[in-house]
Amino acid sequence: MSSPSGDDRLEVRQAADQDNVIRLDPEATAGAIESEPIASSPGRLNGLAITGMALCALIGILAMLAFITVRWPQETGRYPVSVFIGAGIGFLACASAAVFTAARDTYLAPRPSDNKDTEDAD
Repeated sequence: MSSPSGDDRLEVRQAADQDNVIRLDPEATAGAIESEPIASSPGRLNGLAITGMALCALIGILAMLAFITVRWPQETGRYPVSVFIGAGIGFLACASAAVFTAARDTYLAPRPSDNKDTEDAD
């Protein structure tokens, strides 16, 4: 008995794969791709939140460098530390705003034609 060659095995596999494929009607699927909504770009608020994160990170880094490198007289060393803590709180607030605005941007806005239909129904 001879074993099947590699080409024979490939043909058998392809035939088995084609048996499991359900062909869709090309006319039915042609309009589905064109009517697919286009993803929107991030909103202005999301950009502002990301910019706020960057600014707070830079301010925090500079405040910590100032605290470490400068010999602060008496009690004045607490000011750079408070600026660092405030920058950390601001960073976390901007990060949460960026996440929530990014999540909000994933929802599609209703089309004007959809609003007219719902207003007429009321």
